[in-house]
This record gives sequence, structure tokens and C-alpha cells, in this order.
Amino acid sequence: MTTLTLEQQYKPYKGPESYQVEDAAFFFGRKEAADQIVAHVLSAHISLLHAQSGAGKTSLLNALVIPQLEERGWTPVRILPQNDPVRATRVACLQYVVPPPEAEAIALRRALDALFGATDDPTLEELLARYDDPGILPVYDPRKRCLIAPVLLDEVGARYPALDGGRVTPYICRLLRSSLDLQTVADHLAAIGTACGTVAGSWQPVRSDTRVRHLLQTLQSAACRAAYATTLDYLDLPVRELRPFIENLLHIYGSARPGFCLVLLFDQFEELFTRFVDPGSLHVAHSQEMPDWRLRLEFIDELRTLCREPPAADGRRRGSRRSVLPVRYLISMRSEYIAQLRPIREFAADLDRSAYQLELLTRLSARQAIEEPAVLYGYTYEEECFNQILADLLKEERYIEPAHLSLVCEKLWLESGRDLVRQHAAAAAGELPTVPLATYAERLHGAKGILRDFLQDFLVALADDDERREALELIEPLITGSGTRNIVERRQLIQVPFRDATRRTELLDKLVNRTLVRIEPRLGGQFIEITHEFLILAVQEALQKYLYGNVEYQQFRVALRALAESQRDPAASATDSVINRAEFGILDRNRQRVQWNGWAVEQMLRAWLCHGGGSEQRATLRYWLDAASGLAAVADLGTIRQRLAGCGAGQGFLSRPELQQINANRDRQAFTPAERQAILRSELLRATAEEHADVRYWTLQVMP
Repeated sequence: MTTLTLEQQYKPYKGPESYQVEDAAFFFGRKEAADQIVAHVLSAHISLLHAQSGAGKTSLLNALVIPQLEERGWTPVRILPQNDPVRATRVACLQYVVPPPEAEAIALRRALDALFGATDDPTLEELLARYDDPGILPVYDPRKRCLIAPVLLDEVGARYPALDGGRVTPYICRLLRSSLDLQTVADHLAAIGTACGTVAGSWQPVRSDTRVRHLLQTLQSAACRAAYATTLDYLDLPVRELRPFIENLLHIYGSARPGFCLVLLFDQFEELFTRFVDPGSLHVAHSQEMPDWRLRLEFIDELRTLCREPPAADGRRRGSRRSVLPVRYLISMRSEYIAQLRPIREFAADLDRSAYQLELLTRLSARQAIEEPAVLYGYTYEEECFNQILADLLKEERYIEPAHLSLVCEKLWLESGRDLVRQHAAAAAGELPTVPLATYAERLHGAKGILRDFLQDFLVALADDDERREALELIEPLITGSGTRNIVERRQLIQVPFRDATRRTELLDKLVNRTLVRIEPRLGGQFIEITHEFLILAVQEALQKYLYGNVEYQQFRVALRALAESQRDPAASATDSVINRAEFGILDRNRQRVQWNGWAVEQMLRAWLCHGGGSEQRATLRYWLDAASGLAAVADLGTIRQRLAGCGAGQGFLSRPELQQINANRDRQAFTPAERQAILRSELLRATAEEHADVRYWTLQVMP
């Protein structure tokens, strides 16, 4: 995953990205909406937030709702459906409620290093005071945001399978951003040592006069790590159901931490109805790439069990409501899908009365969203520029989409805002410099020009049309056939048959850095999605221009898919060509675009024998003969064993030269059961009569 530089983070607007909790200081125009949503959450057992696409629901939850709930003593856990909503809920709860002490130590260490000298040993009170001092860390300093940003579990070092990768937000970060007080952090750290009945006698209470380096030693101690691991084992019940999991969390951890109360924020809830669907038997190939639709039904049943009072032992409803879990629930989703909530309304009859519809920005709130972040950085806009931006983005004479506004303002920042700030800082203090109307209207051609050119600017900056096409091939699966955003696991984009994984990784990094797509670590994997819906039309136009409008390239893609499908097909002949004359020709002309393996080269040679011939094509034959000998010569056992993983998953077979390499080294290598099965499958397809002994050998290896 790529990491943004401080220069890239040094900006007052987020462009197409959602605001995160650490961006709260720059999020304006939504305070009234946040207050009302928090009021709904605290007054109703289950509530609903809905809005049209582009209204900024996720940004609002992250930047305002979550901090406000924490300030009121609640622990809000934001949950995305991902590929398994039940498991995602469990993992999100553990990640946010009990982040590992190693993550707390990372957050504390980076704050200490940023704010003090190498030999300083401040108290926690002094650390907090220095973080809040604008003379040391101005609000616009990107380091201020970095110090309260989540920690990647990959950085932690220790492995906690229950947390399943991704990011965690340490309590130290919540303390620095002032959404929690020091007593809450002290209660949490004490709960880690006492929730499971394991009390570390050497631990000292955490107070304002606690030395930072002493707390670091405690967090990094073996006793703290052992107590945390034991607590996590107690919390990670070996059952899938959510109610016993939440009850156990409240009992084990909640009883050890005074005032603990939980809010589950189910964001992007519409994904339950857009991704967990059954396309029917006519779309078998497509359905294999989608999450199981039954997971949607399971999750709704689990949510019903969470929200309802459980029956008594005799099956009758209890008269007391004491058994209802002390948990609040918020569903956040796009408005066009709220009709799908009928199964939810069956157990949450008051859902619509506790619903809040988030509108787009008004002119007044849009002006705040434009002006306030700029002023924090030390510049502003000409009045005519303000008015023109608002007029260009206005819809129905009253509303403005936050995503469009943020993208326009980000472009103006990059074009002239940051230069104005630098010039102003170097000059004598005075009135704030302004972004002129001419920059917006003439140089950038207004909002329409900025939005249209966002993707195009990225594509033009790439090296050539080949890079542009492959970048668009990475984006193409991120849009559904109905023109909505899709989410795809990273490996599906990178590990494509016969394409260069290194090149595709580099292109994906460029897309992430340009904020055209984002990476979400989820459930032990990395999932990719387009940052915002407004890009969809621009992507579709670019696909038409660079991919679909190029007949030669489209034919090449079709031929490459046919080659990949043949490699996956166990019935593909080991002796006849699987490539027809047209496919051979197009693949041969585009051979520099393909990452060839031994099997594919072998198929090209067979195709030449079946469809080629003639003295004028002898050079083509010579090329593929050289390619075959070159692949056979450079193939090493390590590379072949990497290929075995795909073969074991049914994604093709080893070539004969690869099998020969394995058989020559099999007495010196230990193969896993999955590898042995993949080798046998390839042997059964490839082996000649003279290689019968190899088939017998691997059959015996696979047999129990």
C-alpha cells in the first residue's frame, strides 16, 4: 500500500476522498446535521441516516459524528459490509474497542518524537499541551493529522488473527484529538489487565503526571502484551453469531471499564443489496466472483437477534426490557435503497421515525466548506470567485454536492492556493491573499473543466497509450454493468493471467496517489474502489476512447481472455492448439504486452504449426522457438512453486518444462499437500507415455 507524503497531505481539502476522523479540523458546513444525527442515535435504539450519492455520509460520520459520540462517552464502531458482514462486524468491534498495546506504543512514540527532543521525558499532560499548542503544531501542519491517524496492523509486529489486518485507532490518538479524556484512556488500559482476571501487579495507574517513557515501557512490556492476548482470546468467542459475541464483549471488557457503551455504525449499508445478490443460474460465471447472497440474509437475521429482546426459556417474551443489549445502532445508506429495508422494519418498527435524511450542502454551508479550511491555511478567495464557484455547482437553485465542491477547491489549492500561502508567509503579515476569479474561470475553465479534466489529466500524464489502457483496465472492474461503484479485491486486479503484475502494481499505486481509487484493508485483504461516483461518467468516456474504441486492442483482450480460459480448462487438449488463426495473429502482433509462461508459449508454437506455415512466417516460428527455449532455461524452482498456488486454485496447469524442473528436484524439496495435488493434476494432463513413472510417483504422494 502506498503512503502519502507530507506534501500530499498538506492541503485543506480532500478532493474525491472521504474525510477521516483526523480531518475533523477541516470539515465545515455540517455541524447542524451532525448534532441531529447524534441526537437520533442517543434517543433511539436503532436509527437511519440516508442521503443521495455524493452527499458525504461517510465524511460526516468520520469527521463529526464519531468524535461527538466519543465526547459523550460512547464507543462508536464504524462497520462496512465487506465480503462477509457478520465477520466484518466482529472484526471492527475488536479493532476499535481493544486495539493492541503495540499500536498504542506506536502512537505514543510518534507523538513523543514529533513534539519533544530525544532525551526529553515529558508527562502526559505536557504531551497533550504541546500537541494543542498552535505555536508548535499549527492546525494546518500535516504532522498534526499524522499523529492522530490510525495505525496499520502490519506495523505492530505481533500477529493477532482476531484483528485480521487493516487499521486500528489507538486510544492515544483519541486522547490527542480530545474526543476522549485521560481517565477513559486509563480505564481502558486498566481493563486490558483485569478483564480476563489477569492483573499485572507492576502496572501503575495512568494519570496526567505519568511520564510518557514510563507508559511506553508498560505498553511494550511482556506482561502487557500477555494480558492483552489473553483478553483478546476471551473476547473472540469461537461462535459466528453476533449476539453472544456482543454480550461477551459487554460482560468481559465492558464490566471492567466503567461507563462503557457501544454504538454500531453500519456504513454503506446499501452494499448488502447491491453486492450480496443472486444473479441466477444464467450467470454462473458472474456469481462465482460475487459474495454469497445468503450472507445478506444471515446478517439481517443476526441484526434482528441483536436488536430484539430474546425470548424466555419457555419461549414467551419477557415483560422486562433489561435483557435488551445496551447498544445503539445506526444504519447509513443511499436513499434509493431504503425501500429494501422491509426486513429491518419488521423488528425495528420505529426506524422511520428515527431517520435523518442528509441533504446536499446549502449555499451557506457550501461557503463555509470553501472558506473556513482556506482561512486556516492563510488564504481566501475573491468574492467574485466565491460566487462563481457556488453558481457553477448549484443544483435546483439551492444544493451543492460536497464531492464536487471539494474537488474544485482542491484543484484551486494546487493551482494557486499553496503558492499564495508561501508568498504570504515570506512577506509581512497583512490581509489574507486571495484566489482570483481569473484562475478559476479562465485558467481552469470553471467547475465543468475541473471535473472533466480530473481523470483526463492523470491519463495524459502517463507514458503512452499502453499505460493508459492498462490503467483503465484496472479501473474497469470497479464499475458495475449498471453504472455504480464496485469493490474488488486487489489480487483480482494485479494477478491477471499473462499480464505483468509489477507493472500493474505500479499503475495501481499511481491511481491511489492521484486519489482516483482507494485501498481499504478489510478482513485480511486489500479491496479497491473508485473514490467517488462522479468519476464514473469520466471513466466510461475514457474506456470508450482508449479501450472500446480501439478495435485492435479489443481483439487482443478477447484473445488473451480466451488463452486464459483455455489454461483454466482441464479439458483443454494437451496436443491440439487451443488458439485459432485470428487469435494467434493478434497475440503474435501484441506479444510484447503479454507476460508469457511455458504453457502459453507452447500453445503459440502449436498454433503456428496448425495455422501458420509458409516461408514468410519462418521468422515468427523462430521467435516462439527462442521464447520456448528461453523460458525453459530461466525457469527456476522458486518461480514454479509460486505458480503452484494458482494451479491449486484451479487457475491453470504447469507446463511440461516446469514439471520436468519439479521432478528433477523433488527429492530435495518438501511440497505441501495442496502443491502435490496441483502437480498431479498437471501430470495427468501433460505426461507422455515415457513419463508414466512420474504420474505414479505423484499419485502415491497425494494418496493418504
